[in-house]
Amino acid sequence: MSKLKQLISEIHRRSLWQVLLVYLGVGWAVLEAVSVFSQQYGLPPWLFTVAFLLLLAGLIVVLALALMPVAGVGAVDRGGESEDVAVEPESVAARHRILTWRNAAASFVVAFALWGFVAAGWLLLSPTGVGVEEAFGDVGPGIAVLPFDVHGEDLELWREGMVNLLSIDMNGVGGLRAIDSRTLMARWREKVPERGEADRAAALEVARITGARYALLGSAVAIGPVVRLSADLYDIDGAAAMGSVQVEGTPDSVLALVDRLAVQSLVVLLEQEDSAPPQIDLASVTTASVPALKAWLEAEALHRRGEIEAAIAAYERAVAADSTFALAFYGLYEANGWYEGPSDRTHTALGQAMRWVDRLPAREAALVQATHARLHVSLREAEEIYLRLVRTYPDYAMAWYGLGELYFHGDEWIIPVTVEDAHRCFARAVELDPQFAPYRIHLIDLAFLIEPDSAKAARLIADYRRLSKADRQMEIAFNLAFGDREHREGALASLDTLDLPTLFGMAMSPPLIHPRFWPQFEAVWLARERREYPPNATRPLFRGGAMGRGYLSRALEYLDRPQATADDRGCLPVDALVNGFPVPPARLEEAASVLSQIDSTSPPALVYCSAFLAAAQGRWADHARAVELAWDLWRRRVDAGDAFAMLDKANALAMEAYGLWLKGEPEAAVERLDEVRRYSATRNVRQVLGHVLMDLERWEEAVPYLRPYWMMGLGRTDSHMNYHLARAYETTGEYAKAAKEYAFFIEAWADADPELQPWVEDARRALARLSPDR
Repeated sequence: MSKLKQLISEIHRRSLWQVLLVYLGVGWAVLEAVSVFSQQYGLPPWLFTVAFLLLLAGLIVVLALALMPVAGVGAVDRGGESEDVAVEPESVAARHRILTWRNAAASFVVAFALWGFVAAGWLLLSPTGVGVEEAFGDVGPGIAVLPFDVHGEDLELWREGMVNLLSIDMNGVGGLRAIDSRTLMARWREKVPERGEADRAAALEVARITGARYALLGSAVAIGPVVRLSADLYDIDGAAAMGSVQVEGTPDSVLALVDRLAVQSLVVLLEQEDSAPPQIDLASVTTASVPALKAWLEAEALHRRGEIEAAIAAYERAVAADSTFALAFYGLYEANGWYEGPSDRTHTALGQAMRWVDRLPAREAALVQATHARLHVSLREAEEIYLRLVRTYPDYAMAWYGLGELYFHGDEWIIPVTVEDAHRCFARAVELDPQFAPYRIHLIDLAFLIEPDSAKAARLIADYRRLSKADRQMEIAFNLAFGDREHREGALASLDTLDLPTLFGMAMSPPLIHPRFWPQFEAVWLARERREYPPNATRPLFRGGAMGRGYLSRALEYLDRPQATADDRGCLPVDALVNGFPVPPARLEEAASVLSQIDSTSPPALVYCSAFLAAAQGRWADHARAVELAWDLWRRRVDAGDAFAMLDKANALAMEAYGLWLKGEPEAAVERLDEVRRYSATRNVRQVLGHVLMDLERWEEAVPYLRPYWMMGLGRTDSHMNYHLARAYETTGEYAKAAKEYAFFIEAWADADPELQPWVEDARRALARLSPDR
């Protein structure tokens, strides 16, 4: 009992309770910071666990320090006089020399520095910025179907064809995940010479690097009128053989043979000898037509090698042989999209794939549904499907690319994504299938967009050229953006001689959207305007060019050209006004005159502009009338079953919220937009919420709505938003991000109009304030 009292007394004397309280408070703050950082950058859960264990170890050290025995007391003779002094046993003294507060603090600084080093290294080395397996949780064990050895006449097609067919048959059965054929063949081509053979060790190595757990090595042999298919199954860890299966039959029964081979292989893998084998019917998800099947397999092989035009011809033969062949229709859609962009042919092919989507394998059906949703239904629904696909099948290159497309072109409809999110998706697709040239196109675009980098763009174009014929548009864009004077002038002179599709692509392609390339951007759009396309470049030049450089007067001059429409003169000045630009009253009066004519038949954009201008000028009756027209438009679209009616609702709410804000009710404005703040947010919602939340000084909350989206919206550079975003980052203490946004804005607006220079000067002062030496 006396020892217990002594311990309690010692704890009180050393204020252990205070030490524990402080430590637990600091530890909680550290874990919160780690959690936020992990969520922000997609770190794997084990890094949080490591941080927790470090803090737990720290708690033990703190307790040891607080309870460590103190020196004893003894008598020492000092010149004939006895004096009581502290006397330490040697063991205690040694511990005192090691276990000190200074050493403990230094140890934890080092420990968490190492944690940060591991986290940073993980971010840098992970190809997508997230670790696929860690970020997406458990995925089913993968099986890699390797290209078959083939011997006999007319069997060459089945070398790669069996990869497609068996992957379809075996995917999803018993929790197995068949490695995507495109990813598998990309790894195969890296390890095995063209048309070459691979021994068992090399084949298993290909399977291993795809992330598979199991491998299927097979052969197809023609013996007279009989085809024999055989397969050996391996557990890749240790290259252990699991069993062999074999089937044989006539060439015209190949689908049934593939089904039987798949079933027997699955029995070996899943050890189902005592249970009913899985039911598989390949014809039900592909085609019962052997000619259609052969044409599709040929098209798939050509498509994988980037021979797009030849692949289109083969897909067309496949759908001609079987008009219900959904896999071939989707391949035709994708190949035509690479070859000519959006067209009637791509629309028709995707529509046919959707018509027969219930005949598709689950993985491919989800891809078709995501693509259809992205183009025709709901971007939010599309994103959910794409995310589910890449989580379930982290090796599915087409799904990664589709998700990147959604993020890259999603514009204002998908909010908390950035161009870096799109970049990670494209980079992952290229990593999975590096030989497929089209996956690289947007990575080239991003070398112009994020931080223009001539060396990186040149390297990416060279990589693309090694895989495919680099189109003229790509080379002209490079010369316009990064060429020396001679090359740039040559590229500018060539604009009026380009064929129309190339010129159209030049105008609509992202590379020249960066404010640094404003003169080139203007030249391309004016060249396009001089040709056969609808001769009006006013809107992209107003929004995408002049406004992005702070040239308000130049932007307004575009409205005086004969090409400018009444809609342009009505809406574009209002767009500038809502974004804080000092639009002259005469321009606003002209816009009000145009917008006063709106009725229930007017385009939605004019209705929105009318409401915003009326609110800005305090004409509340006109504002109420425009809002009611917007709600009427929404009701009509709901009645018509229009999937995009939610966007009309979001815009109507934005018009109401803008009015509430200008009436001095910012909290009510935010509340009005609560249900459409994220995935249904339109450009109008973003603008209103961004300004209202800044007004309320809710800076952290405002950040997603202040992110500029010039890099995703073709022909639009809202670089003034970088200024507001920088202010938000500075206020919330994210100084590095703030400095980056201020620097971009200063470059974009370096020679802005005199009345806009105060913004630039403020940004310069802020950047100086945030410089490292300050």
